[in-house]
Order: sequence, then structure tokens, then C-alpha cells
Amino acid sequence: MKKGALLLCLFAVILASCTHTDTSGSDENLPSLITLTCNPDYTFEPCQDIQFDQDSEVRVIMNAIENAELLPGNLNYLAKYKMSVTNTDQSVAIYDFSIGTDPKMKALLVYGIDTTTGYSISLEDSNQLRALIEKRTH
Repeated sequence: MKKGALLLCLFAVILASCTHTDTSGSDENLPSLITLTCNPDYTFEPCQDIQFDQDSEVRVIMNAIENAELLPGNLNYLAKYKMSVTNTDQSVAIYDFSIGTDPKMKALLVYGIDTTTGYSISLEDSNQLRALIEKRTH
């Protein structure tokens, strides 16, 4: 249960910090690359580094981030991944991202600079992200 809550909090933070990015309209507004790097301290589940550079996958991830909801209070979590969002201008935003394999748990996003504020990814978006991750790791 704690693992799922941690994952949910992490994903929510990432989602909230990306809400300022306009991904509507053309693909030119989409980041060029999203990288998930495994946290070596996270040992609850197997983990594999992943890169997403296809527009369709980046769009799913950014939509999930844009739809994330702010979580109240301070967070106590352990992130599964560090998420790097590389924009077309080569600027990079770093987040803590937690998502487990349980399809009944929401993911968590936390902006790398402010680790006390987190964002919850909806269950539907979390499951879409799980599907993307599974597609790349299996």
C-alpha cells in the first residue's frame, strides 16, 4: 500500500509541473525525448531505463502530466524513476516519477526542484503509462 501511494505521489508531481506545457495542436510543441532512469534505491520491483521519442508516446505521457491533480500536504515517497523531459530547444525538466505495476494504483509525479509538492496521475492515465512502459520493457 505504501509503495502504491509513493508511486502515485511521484507521478502527480511530475504531472503538475508539466501543466504549463502546451501540447495541444501541432507536434512541434511536444518534447523531443522523455527518459525514465531507474532509481537504484528502488528495489520493490524490477526496473529498466526507458526512452520515449515517438510523438504518439510522448503525447500520451504529456497528456497524463497535464491532467495530473495537485496533492495536498508534504510528501513522503520513494521514486521508481527520474524522469527527464527534453524539449525541442534542448532545455530539460527533471521529475521524480513513481508508477508500480498494480493497475488499481495511481502514479505520482514530483518536480525535481520542489520535492514537497506532488501530483497524482489519474488511474486511466496511469494505466496508459504502464502500457507504454511495458511495451518498451518486454
